[in-house]
Amino acid sequence: MTTQPLHQRTEAILRRLLRKRAAAGVRKVLAKTRPEDVAAAMGVMTHAERRNLFKLIDDYDTQAQVLSAMKRDLVQETTREMTEEHVVELLERMDPDDATDVVEALPDELRARVMHNLSEEPNDEVSELLAWPSDSAGGIMSPLVFKMPESATCGEAIAALQESGESFETVFYVYVVDSRDKLVGVVSLRTLLVHPPRTPLVSIMESDVISVGPREDQEEVARYVARYDLLAVPVVDEDRRLMGIVTVDDVVDVIREEAAEDMLLMAGVQQPDVDITRGTTWSLARVRAGWLLATTCGGVLADRVFHLYDEAVPIAVLAGMIPVVMGIGGNVGIQSATLAVRGLATGTIQLSGAWTFALREVRVGVLLGFGYGTLLGLYGLFTGWPDPLLGLTVGLSVVLSISFASIVGSILPMGLHRLGVDPAVATGPLVTSTIDVTGILVYFNVARLILGM
Repeated sequence: MTTQPLHQRTEAILRRLLRKRAAAGVRKVLAKTRPEDVAAAMGVMTHAERRNLFKLIDDYDTQAQVLSAMKRDLVQETTREMTEEHVVELLERMDPDDATDVVEALPDELRARVMHNLSEEPNDEVSELLAWPSDSAGGIMSPLVFKMPESATCGEAIAALQESGESFETVFYVYVVDSRDKLVGVVSLRTLLVHPPRTPLVSIMESDVISVGPREDQEEVARYVARYDLLAVPVVDEDRRLMGIVTVDDVVDVIREEAAEDMLLMAGVQQPDVDITRGTTWSLARVRAGWLLATTCGGVLADRVFHLYDEAVPIAVLAGMIPVVMGIGGNVGIQSATLAVRGLATGTIQLSGAWTFALREVRVGVLLGFGYGTLLGLYGLFTGWPDPLLGLTVGLSVVLSISFASIVGSILPMGLHRLGVDPAVATGPLVTSTIDVTGILVYFNVARLILGM
């Protein structure tokens, strides 16, 4: 089948053909489009368009591939209009890990009926995967693993792969197990092919195998793949019996999902139980209101601090630079916080090295502070501020504000992480509020000290 990548023109053609009810034209486009691209196109269609397009996919194998590539909410919507027999037929044509994702998206009542009607082998495989949390290694692994006994040779492994290779979703490695199915080594396909057929697998295998347990968080699995350049990670139980593998394509999905989730959480516009692309107005407002309250409280506190100095400091003289001092400090704090959250998420920053990272950020903050403090001081000098000391006040305030913002932005996420709080959820609002309050305190106290007010 000749395929072409999906783009906006293809989506537009599909939607236009659907509106014209040109079934033959739709089928021609579908024949030239990958199932994954069809699923992506359905994500931007109306409910009626998705329903009609899915019905025009005549081949059950293609339907199964499209369904497995859909997002969770679209799976729910699409399967809601199917008979349970139809759902079962599609599930039995999927790989176990894809079938598990679809089953998880089904309503509880339909899920129970579908599981009851699945044939024995896929039922057992899906049930085993459903036993683990969906965001764990056990939840995203594939139980179909190409493994060979430790007594096997390279020739026997190649023959076994040729005989049954189509039953495996992907094969990157040969996993070597002992008589009790315990993982004892791994051989890459390249290594397998470049050695003579009579070579024992145990003589060329890597015995120090990087593996994970079934309860390992999917983000940690992604770190292993990234750090060691793996194409798959074996999942083993407490006795190192091989349970399955997590392949690199699943890890890419994890990285994309977790990165998007962390960005939304840090901005305070996401909650685990709300889809921000399809939620109601009320639910979306509720999601975004929570941490805005923290920002509001920070602003109120800053206002009270502001009024503590309304008699001691001539507000009119300094008020014009308040947004600059607060804004530049806030931006630097968010930059440091973003680096800290990303480092914690990817594993490049460990709590044991928190002070090293924080000191580096403070040095960067001081350098930025001196640069921008000098720039603003010169601005005041050349634009005719009534007192040259005002320029020194603003410049020093910027240095101190940026330095403190670097400390808060780098330390706060790691402190939240140590307390068991997801730093992506709370960092943004807390950093902003803290730096606003401290920025005003620094600014007015420096003015008091330098200007003698």
